[in-house]
Amino acid sequence: MTTYNAGPWLAEQLASIALQNRLPDELVVCDDGSTDGTIAALERFKADAPFEVKLELNRENLTTTPNFEKAVSLCRGEFILLADQDDVWHADKIEKLVDELEANPDAGAVFSNGRVVNEALEPLGYNLWDSLWFHPRERDQVRAGRAAEVFVKHVVAAGTTLAFRSRYRDVYLPFPDLHDCHDAWLVFSIAGVADIRILEENLIEYRLHGANQFGLQRFNLREQLGKAREQLAIGAFEHNVKFFQAASERFRAVADKGFHPRRSVVDLTEGKIRHAGLRNRMNSGFFARLPTIAQEVLNRGYWRFGYGSKSVAQDLFLR
Repeated sequence: MTTYNAGPWLAEQLASIALQNRLPDELVVCDDGSTDGTIAALERFKADAPFEVKLELNRENLTTTPNFEKAVSLCRGEFILLADQDDVWHADKIEKLVDELEANPDAGAVFSNGRVVNEALEPLGYNLWDSLWFHPRERDQVRAGRAAEVFVKHVVAAGTTLAFRSRYRDVYLPFPDLHDCHDAWLVFSIAGVADIRILEENLIEYRLHGANQFGLQRFNLREQLGKAREQLAIGAFEHNVKFFQAASERFRAVADKGFHPRRSVVDLTEGKIRHAGLRNRMNSGFFARLPTIAQEVLNRGYWRFGYGSKSVAQDLFLR
């Protein structure tokens, strides 16, 4: 778990971990310089918790992804689960995720669905997979052992629903020096060398409130257009190039450590780098960019590596 000024939400999250059917062997918490009552709440919980609690207080603010990297690196168990500071876990979360991994020794990770709720834990009528556009066809791809084909397009595994094996730490550690990528990095890097499993069940209450760092919510058409424009404005395709270049380099590096990256995933990674690079360098002039768009339509790049016709429309009309 990572924390930073967790406010009123932390106590319920900690209580839900302590009430698990299958208790964790340890809880590793890395606090990123909280200035409210977060550290005191953690100390109180540590004193009475039915398992070991290791509390690390960062001397400087690391930000989310480096802080999760630190927390993961300190875990000693066979299975690692990530926890956000403001959710609530169902009592069978650890049990079901770990049972799935134990029943499938070739699986490197598993993630579940989660119910989206408001700050009072009232359901908002949709779940995490709805908000992440993780559709039934893509779920079937993951079940068929083709998880990387989904992950190369978009993030569908919320870190707070994820469990993974520590034996792959040489594959996923260290995390790349990129912002807000820890959950995407974990599942994609592990998918390069192992199977990924999914559980349809809602195993957490994912709380939306005014202070969320990342709020996974459903967007209407106007809001989707705004997000598409924002993606262009913040340089998302440059970020994609760097992310998948890091994955490509990691796959080459771990081959010398006894891991065997899947050829299909390595090829998919290289294809994503090429596609994202083209979109990152795309000319701002409408007619000047038409040949590149036509090329990616003809070779199905928009469908293999993006959102299909939505990505075509983004490049045609929003640049």
